[in-house]
Amino acid sequence: MQTRSNNTIVAMPDNSHMEVTYYCMDSLLTKQEKQHHVRLFIQLHDSFCTLKIEKAYCSNQSQLESIVHNKVINTKGFIC
Repeated sequence: MQTRSNNTIVAMPDNSHMEVTYYCMDSLLTKQEKQHHVRLFIQLHDSFCTLKIEKAYCSNQSQLESIVHNKVINTKGFIC
């Protein structure tokens, strides 16, 4: 399972904005993990990070964007 890549703009606490690309993929997970989880790939500039999230989040766009925004803000834009 792979979702199409999406873009979002994250408003940082210092009032700057960052464009982020993200998508979900399960090809890097074990067969057992694929049943309930996917990897969320977040790309910012030339770096990216991955998070293992529940598969149900991929179908809810607003919840998925919330995870992306929180990760970027919490890492202050340095996700790698």
